[in-house]
Amino acid sequence: MGGFFWLVTWLPSLGMRQTADPWVVPTELAAVENPIEVTEEVLVRAREQYLFTCAKCHGWLADGFGPMYQLNIPRARNFTHPDVQNSSDGELFHKIYAGRGDMPEYGSRTTETEIWELVAYIRSTPHLPGYYNEANPDDVILNPGQVATARPDTTVTAIPLMGPDR
Repeated sequence: MGGFFWLVTWLPSLGMRQTADPWVVPTELAAVENPIEVTEEVLVRAREQYLFTCAKCHGWLADGFGPMYQLNIPRARNFTHPDVQNSSDGELFHKIYAGRGDMPEYGSRTTETEIWELVAYIRSTPHLPGYYNEANPDDVILNPGQVATARPDTTVTAIPLMGPDR
């Protein structure tokens, strides 16, 4: 009986996984550039924030294959994909700030500075050990480069999963 329940409830959603209306970002916000100076310290702090908050859906390598990816409709974006990397800083900021659907809003849960740091981290994701290969979308390129790791003296404020008004 359990298998039948799975078949009836989950299987029909497969066709819906990648369908969604385009994410409309106001023009004035799309033109905003990241005011944060990107340093190693910023990227380390943003990486810790990303791993705590975003990786469960977007994946440890920002590839869209986090532990919860099968539950999201549509699936979380692969941040190494050219569509994401070609987005403006303002577009990425707005999507994190406002959220929609399965993507929670973080505007009421964190500071704008921390969101801008996450935008800088998203920009760095093509340099992670595995990233999207535009020539062959089914292929993941492994990068032998170094990935920054958190230092014990780095302070990270975890973004709560629920906003303060809930």
